[in-house]
Amino acid sequence: MKHPPLKSSSFTICLLLVLSAFGLRAAPNITSVSRSADQVGKYAKLELTVVLTATYTNAYDPDEIDLWGEFTSPSHKFWRVNGFNDGMQWKIRFAANETGNWTYIVKAKDASGSCQAMPAGFMCVASTNHGWIRIAPNHRYLAYDDGTSFYGVGACYPWSDTTSGFDQMHNLGFNVYVYWNGTYDRDGGNNLIESMASGLGHYDQGKCKRLDNLINWSETRGLGMILVIWPHDYLCENMGGWPAAWSKNPYNSITTAAAFYGDTNAWAYQEKMYRYIIARWGYSTALASWQTVDEISGTSGWRGNQVAANAWNAKIAGYFQSNDPFKHPTTASHGNFWDEGNQANDLPNTEIYGNYSTANIVSTVHKLWDGYDKPCIMGETGADRNGETAHRKIWTGLASGISITPLLWSFNQGWSDAISAQYAPFEKFIANINFAGLTSPALAKVGIADAGAYGITSDQLTFGWITGDISGKNLNVSGLGNGVYRMEWWNCATGTVLTNSAVTITDGSLSAAIPTTSQADLAFKIILNTTGTFRRAVK
Repeated sequence: MKHPPLKSSSFTICLLLVLSAFGLRAAPNITSVSRSADQVGKYAKLELTVVLTATYTNAYDPDEIDLWGEFTSPSHKFWRVNGFNDGMQWKIRFAANETGNWTYIVKAKDASGSCQAMPAGFMCVASTNHGWIRIAPNHRYLAYDDGTSFYGVGACYPWSDTTSGFDQMHNLGFNVYVYWNGTYDRDGGNNLIESMASGLGHYDQGKCKRLDNLINWSETRGLGMILVIWPHDYLCENMGGWPAAWSKNPYNSITTAAAFYGDTNAWAYQEKMYRYIIARWGYSTALASWQTVDEISGTSGWRGNQVAANAWNAKIAGYFQSNDPFKHPTTASHGNFWDEGNQANDLPNTEIYGNYSTANIVSTVHKLWDGYDKPCIMGETGADRNGETAHRKIWTGLASGISITPLLWSFNQGWSDAISAQYAPFEKFIANINFAGLTSPALAKVGIADAGAYGITSDQLTFGWITGDISGKNLNVSGLGNGVYRMEWWNCATGTVLTNSAVTITDGSLSAAIPTTSQADLAFKIILNTTGTFRRAVK
């Protein structure tokens, strides 16, 4: 029996000693609940600190001690949010998505019974925060919880993240990045969340505090973390050519890397870790997505039993989708196309290494677009330092229907000023596109003689990108609605409008003259005149 170093009344301590002498257990007792503020902004963190006396041996095991809060919104919507122990204190973290008066009750349960604190409340006031990232109503793009459109711009920043690095990302206009739960993070928390140091069933508080800091730094800079829970390294043992870090994974004490996905004992521990992750960081708008696994094809369990690996993928995706009260989308990667992973997760995900041709990027993204009625992403891909590959990827990805720019590997390895320079012009082009508000989005029917043309069409707007021998030719577009449109040609190198003219469509098709240019590529917008203006949200 273990009692944590929390404040308790002398009466409670004496009562526990008396009951223990008779072989009895006292029901848990909540001595106090303090909140971080009486008034918080919409989507901002409210943190409750709970002084709790209970009987347990492992503060991280909800089967032994369970703490949670029940929140009721001004419109009478109910939220259950689990609490967690940070190694020193019991806490509950919550963020409110409605302004007005909220109420809550903190409850706890152990083997001897349950208890609850007195009801309390707080005020939520308006803020400039747009909330958590969600799937947009059109299913193809992303939106914040308040409905504001979100188009992701970012890169992989898997470890050794710093405030100066985040500042640089923010200054580049980035709003998303990929971070690994891994042991390569030299700037702090260089362990897994459930680590060899903490032991199985316990959570490494050095790593957890590192994640606290990253989340806080990200919130202040408008960055969203795609948190990779299982990088492939830590589920890999003795696979030629793949980095193997299974020896640094505490699950090696109960199973093998090859059997991990189907091991029921391992899953029982995993569920509790996933619950802890949601409880500690799920509240935050700086948590963009749960990435359950990275490159599952590089894990021993995938090589050993793909049926078990696919079943595990569906199970872990389902756990987060069912148990995250803040409903962050899930994703997972294979390394290549992975139908089972894309079906189970909210964001179909692929990677491209080696063949960075426009044709390969387009066909890869279109396979995701055609296969799933979901926003698709390229969660990892390489780039050359000269910036040319990055340029081609971000424009091709946009015109092929991707919902986040291809996430280049990586911001702290091989990044260059030439790569950075590609983003400002791109962001100027997408700034007034309301991706979340596009209705009936589809792949556009566009073409140019002996050149490449790609685009997305909708009821409000058709946009795209052309490349190759384009100067002085015509862009042919079919499948448009009749009406008056504004035709804009954009310089992809500067992010400026080259020409802007009115066009009338009467037969659903358009043949638009391409400006004379020395550039290898241009972008275009065909905007229905009834479309209002829109600006991409900047936190």
